[in-house]
Amino acid sequence: MDDQAVKYYFVVNPNAGTRREQKKLLESIVSGCGKCGIEYTLYETVRAGDGEDFLIRTVKENAEKYANDHGKMPELRFYFAGGDGTVLESASAFMKLPEEMRRGRVAVGVLPVGTGNDFLRNFGRASDFLDIERQLRGNTRFTDLMSCAFSHDSYAEEGKPHSAYGANMFNIGFDCQTVVKVNELRGRPLMNKTFAYPIGVALTLVKLPHTELKVTFDDGEVREGKFLLALAANGAYCGGGFYAASEADTNDGKLDVILVNPLGRLKFISIVGKYKKGKLLGTPLADKILYFRKCSSVRFESAGETDICIDGEIERFRAIDIAAVKDQFCFIVPEGAVPEH
Repeated sequence: MDDQAVKYYFVVNPNAGTRREQKKLLESIVSGCGKCGIEYTLYETVRAGDGEDFLIRTVKENAEKYANDHGKMPELRFYFAGGDGTVLESASAFMKLPEEMRRGRVAVGVLPVGTGNDFLRNFGRASDFLDIERQLRGNTRFTDLMSCAFSHDSYAEEGKPHSAYGANMFNIGFDCQTVVKVNELRGRPLMNKTFAYPIGVALTLVKLPHTELKVTFDDGEVREGKFLLALAANGAYCGGGFYAASEADTNDGKLDVILVNPLGRLKFISIVGKYKKGKLLGTPLADKILYFRKCSSVRFESAGETDICIDGEIERFRAIDIAAVKDQFCFIVPEGAVPEH
């Protein structure tokens, strides 16, 4: 497909990243598109959810323009600047499109200027995704998503679940509470995203929270008790580079579920390095302190409302059903990108 058959849109949140990162990103877009001879549209969001609305609105306008012959409609490529929350927003918007638009007419890319940038680590490094020329020459790849329906008190009162999609990982317990702390640290003087997560881990370690859960797998197996953390993953990374779900594959149509038993502080400190490097699963130590399995779906239930982190965004839940949805998200992978591991 030649360049004339593709339309390029860059969706930028002016509040994502530092001013320096924003300036460098905009300069890269202008330079990269100029070198490739690409015409593009730059859209700066003005509120939460605006990027999602822009994608849906733009696709609808193009679909109406080519209503008599969708075969002549250009491929629409949307590059969202942000972190994992931006991936979450763009994936949710993508899934609201008609199926004929999702199957090759529309694709989504990411320009990493957020805090975590963990989803893209499954495909390459941040430097790959910040190279505009390689992004423009990138290939599209259908990846799995995770659907979820969850309830908290306000929804329970109305008698209906709340549905959404996740691209990377759901976290409960320690990892989730760390993100809560990181969000509190953002914006403080001299606190950049490099230091925010390690400090968030340290602050969470002081309280060392344990969450009581009932976990029901798709085959009826039930695990119940207190856990240091629980996660359901499509991607392998969380927390700005923790290779936590090292067995995860974004194209296997499965969730990777990890349940970590309660641990003392010293024990936690002794293993966190292995956890970060992805060297814990499959070891005798892992067999003693955690439960791991792959499944198509899983249900988490808590005795009361509890925090859950969905691709870096915090929600509240009392019960949540999560399921793998195979090959749904048309994602742009930069030319020559190679996964971190």
